[in-house]
Amino acid sequence: MTLQLWLLVGLPVVALAALRPIEQHKMTTPLTAAVMELLEREVSPTQSTLGVIELIPESHGRRDHQQHELLTSVLLRTGSSMALRVYQEAPLKLPASHCLILVNSAEAFRSLKIQFSKAPQTQEFNFLIVLTRRLATRAERLEAMRDIFVTCVRLHTMNAIMLTQRNDGVVLTYGYRLYNQDCKLTLNLDLLNQYENGSFRHETSRIFDRVLGSLGGCPIRVSWNPVPPFVHFQGNMDSAEEREQVWRLSGIDGELIKVLAEIFDFRIKLLPPCKMQPMCNGSYSSECSSCFHQLNNGSSSVLIGAMSGSHVSRYHFTTTVSYHQSSLVFVVNMNSKIGAVRQLLVPYCSNVWLALIVSCSLVVFVFWLRRRRIGQSDIAVQSLTVLTTLLGNPLVARQLPTDCRHRYFYSVWLLLVLVLRVVYQGKLYDSFREPYNPPLPSQISELIAKNYTLLSQEYYDYYPRNQTVLYAGNIQERFARIQREGDDKQLTTTALLANVGYNNRINWRTTHLTHVQEHIFLYQLVIYLHVHSILKFGFDRKLKQLQSSGIIGYFVHEFDRPQYRVPLTEAHEVTPLPLEVFCGLYYIGSILLGAAVLAFLLELLSVRVAWLRRFLG
Repeated sequence: MTLQLWLLVGLPVVALAALRPIEQHKMTTPLTAAVMELLEREVSPTQSTLGVIELIPESHGRRDHQQHELLTSVLLRTGSSMALRVYQEAPLKLPASHCLILVNSAEAFRSLKIQFSKAPQTQEFNFLIVLTRRLATRAERLEAMRDIFVTCVRLHTMNAIMLTQRNDGVVLTYGYRLYNQDCKLTLNLDLLNQYENGSFRHETSRIFDRVLGSLGGCPIRVSWNPVPPFVHFQGNMDSAEEREQVWRLSGIDGELIKVLAEIFDFRIKLLPPCKMQPMCNGSYSSECSSCFHQLNNGSSSVLIGAMSGSHVSRYHFTTTVSYHQSSLVFVVNMNSKIGAVRQLLVPYCSNVWLALIVSCSLVVFVFWLRRRRIGQSDIAVQSLTVLTTLLGNPLVARQLPTDCRHRYFYSVWLLLVLVLRVVYQGKLYDSFREPYNPPLPSQISELIAKNYTLLSQEYYDYYPRNQTVLYAGNIQERFARIQREGDDKQLTTTALLANVGYNNRINWRTTHLTHVQEHIFLYQLVIYLHVHSILKFGFDRKLKQLQSSGIIGYFVHEFDRPQYRVPLTEAHEVTPLPLEVFCGLYYIGSILLGAAVLAFLLELLSVRVAWLRRFLG
């Protein structure tokens, strides 16, 4: 009976204890309090999932009291605001972008062996490492932290913050830098903050956003593919001395890499220009001059020059976010099949010209019959009269008919001639503005059907291999060959719309290149880096900021203008026609003027030469 009474009294107390557990976080150590404050201030507001990894060295096989207390506090205080994925052994893959790692020694942290794929890393990881063991001396503590940070470098993680507690209860917050003042790749510890008396000494904001703030003026080797308007070089690009002068580099990619160099404080070291060959003989050989070869063998760290984010070699490297896009198109030759004189015939089609010839012949015939009745049947004079009225010139008064019926027909003829002349002048203006060109393929299927040969540096899956000829020249050399051999051979190549527009704008007097209306795909421009490069996420952040601020748009407007002419200063202005389009008109006019001068000279000679006067009479 007494046992039952004690159970009735004790059970409510146990139930209340289960509903309201003891608030252990009020009795935590400074290390636990510092960790909880960082999690609540830096991680919880922006993240929905936190990975908690507890690492225990194999020699001990059990966790210490500090790890147990810290893990309990994390579960109690952050379990309601974030989803926790807790691991008490090293996982094969990191569970979340932000990970809290509890270790008591560097040996335990070395057991963290994450399996990274060969594919480029697309997610950035942030480590909050807590060293729970209190080491006796400062040298031991620094050695352990350096060992742990070296493992972070091996795991390609720059955002690593470590918390450790001294014997006097002060919690130290450390990070690391990879470059020293001599630009040597060495790991240097960086004291960020310290926690004492219940608060941090310095009010820091976004402690995890301190990645790659500055490279300390260290050189970064840059491979570049000279493809205007993305990469220009003013001077001799094969000269090492001129490549040291970075101001000679321009273009969309050139200006962009110079802005990134100012932001991250590194020096650009340009390598010799490279070619856009993906591989040489199926592999990256030592004699290969490919841009990808320079990046693959460690000769360079950055590759620019209209690089595509969907290139076949993208799996071997890391790419930044896309900062610009342009359409990839097929380029063909557009030689005009019409001469300068024949251009004057374009305004009217063949049926209209035939109707004009027939009507003029009928008018000449009518005039000839009328003149024959009165005894003046000179067919040449009648033809000249019809031609004179057709061109809009006045006639002598005595050549006009006196009969009312004839005058009526003549007025109808003059009105018809006026309408035809006005229509001809208007359509002639259009023919000068848009010269006639033969029909070109507008679809990719038409290129294949008409057996166009593709000049390319590699084979593509969107064009037949048997119609592709490998050509090692750059894009300017391919353009020149297509324009040189385009009349005799049906050649084509692939290029960006920006490349075609720049070529046509620079060589506007001689170019005959145009593009097929159907685009291949939208070309996403990126910067290529090493696999798991430390520059990846820093470049991505700044590229997004430069894109949203309009700086990249300014570069695009400066070097890739949508119109190939100077914009109009006033809305009502009309650009003048170039004189070259009037060559046919000048040719006809010079012939008529020459004939008039010759006739005038013959008239002068006929005064002194009797037989010439009789001939002209």
